[in-house]
Amino acid sequence: MAAILVAGFAAYANSFAGVFVFDDRTALAANPFIRTLWPVSQAARAPRDTALAGRPVASVSFAVSYALAPDDVRELFFERGGLASDRVRRNAAPYHAINVAIHLLAALTLFGVARRTLINLRPRGGLGGTEVVVPALAIALIWVVHPLTTSAVTYIVQRTEALAGLFYLLTLYCALRACTFLVLRSSFSVQNGAQNGAQNDERRTTNPNAERRTKNQERLWLVCAVLACALGMATKESVVTAPVMVVAWDYLFVDMPWREIVTRRWRLYLALAATWVVLAAIVMSAPRSASVGFGLEGVSAWSYLLTQAGVVAHYLRLALVPWPLCLDYEWPIARSLSSVAVPGLVVLSLLAVTLWGLARRARWSFAGVWFFLILAPTSSIVPIVTEVAADHRMYLALAAVIAAVLLVARRRASGIEALAVAAVVVLLALLTHARNEDYTSQERIYAQTVTAAPWNARARNNLASVLIEQGRTTDAEAQLQEAVRLRPDYADALANLAVAHVVDGRVADSLPLFARATTLRPDHGETWRNYAEALGAAGKSADAVRAYRRALAVDADDANAMEGLAWILATSADDSVRDPRAAMTLAERAARANETSPNALDTLAAAYAANERFADAIATAGRALAAARAANRADLVDQIQHRLELYRRGETYRQIRPPP
Repeated sequence: MAAILVAGFAAYANSFAGVFVFDDRTALAANPFIRTLWPVSQAARAPRDTALAGRPVASVSFAVSYALAPDDVRELFFERGGLASDRVRRNAAPYHAINVAIHLLAALTLFGVARRTLINLRPRGGLGGTEVVVPALAIALIWVVHPLTTSAVTYIVQRTEALAGLFYLLTLYCALRACTFLVLRSSFSVQNGAQNGAQNDERRTTNPNAERRTKNQERLWLVCAVLACALGMATKESVVTAPVMVVAWDYLFVDMPWREIVTRRWRLYLALAATWVVLAAIVMSAPRSASVGFGLEGVSAWSYLLTQAGVVAHYLRLALVPWPLCLDYEWPIARSLSSVAVPGLVVLSLLAVTLWGLARRARWSFAGVWFFLILAPTSSIVPIVTEVAADHRMYLALAAVIAAVLLVARRRASGIEALAVAAVVVLLALLTHARNEDYTSQERIYAQTVTAAPWNARARNNLASVLIEQGRTTDAEAQLQEAVRLRPDYADALANLAVAHVVDGRVADSLPLFARATTLRPDHGETWRNYAEALGAAGKSADAVRAYRRALAVDADDANAMEGLAWILATSADDSVRDPRAAMTLAERAARANETSPNALDTLAAAYAANERFADAIATAGRALAAARAANRADLVDQIQHRLELYRRGETYRQIRPPP
């Protein structure tokens, strides 16, 4: 156990420098539910169509992370330009600590499962005695440091995968422990039937007590197995196969006739199956209906199944040669059987061998059962259109590949050499350490993703967003133009390219791009808001008002959209656009949402002046001035100072009408 913990922590020690990336933005930074631990029912919720939607146990765990974060950085998930400051890392530290702890616990549980599985090989002439510890330890050590697990450990929001994996392993481990007592009780029955004479009389007085204790302990482990399974179902949908895995293990490893096993264990099977009710209740609420399901984005069940042949073959390659890894593949959908003929043949062959071994009740087939059963929910026929392939899905399935390779090597050699295992562990730990470095900044992880998957328009768009924030618009435009070339209808890339033009001062060039982006994706409030800002900068006040209203129709609580609309309604040079009363209402809401924002306070002051409430305008402009100075906004300080002088003279601020 100490070896596993030390190796795992050493490999992941630098993961604490990792920042929030990709889905962390929607699932954590924009998630209001993780900001409270009580009531638990509130903490268990999550925004729809995010990585935490429909996963209440995982959601609560992130609420714990949020509560453990330092007060002064708790709300700081991202900084300008994707820069990795010490403040962001301080906020991320509790999230990483829990992720690493979950991973280490999962590794210890995997060791327990592997050890007890290997022990059960003995009745048929397999491994015996202390020999089971060495391969079980090797399996757990290699798994805990393997780079393929980084996607579920260092990528913060993918804790869902690691936590589900832990509950999956605990379900199996507890069921295995209960099975041990089942065998013991069976041996007691045999003893009681075979004993005779005085010795028989003596043992009859002791065996019933021992049998009673054994039965009670068995019940305890059964309850723990069902509880772990239920928690897993409420953590991630992939745990759906855990009850089947328990049955498969019993079928392959319990040295009894199958009918007798069912007779003795049917209550456990029924109780584990009952936990599917938890998952069914969650799935029926359709928490991710925009990303998971049939018919989404034109991806059929057959096309998805064909695609997964290549994906699963890729997973197997990464298990053996874990480099390069990729945060986001945007894997292309296969359109014909011929396009996946080779990987499909490999996967089908492995599946056929597994089924053949399973039919013969061959214990070696459990590795294949483990691999295919764990991947089945995500790599079969139910399309997951936003994430066709993902490294984190191999988190638990990886153990089967490691175990198979090690046990085959052990059969062909005199034994697993400690130095060979140590060398592999060190090499994999170094690769994991290197992979963790990619997560130390948004720019670095997105750039690496573009390198690993140059066809990925989404990765290029994410990298460009970071470059725009850094002011590197030329580099950003190159990435965005390639993204649009790869996906001409990619609304996000079109919108970001428009933003890059605005930053460059090319507002007129941005407007057609914004118009197309909003047509392709009319339900994206941020794009409408950016479009409105560009229209306002171009002097198209009436169009800007309409765009702002569309943004608020999508998200009524968007404080930035409220502020932008209030500014135009209060200060427009076009009298037909001005609406001082509506401007004041919107500006007050925006200021309440962000009381320290100099822009929000400046807008509120302008709205008060437009309604001839000059005393309020002067007071609010004074607060805006102080906030601008505190934020080192020298450009804004001069503007607010100018407007403050107008309010003191009893005058409103009006924008200069742009030239026609």
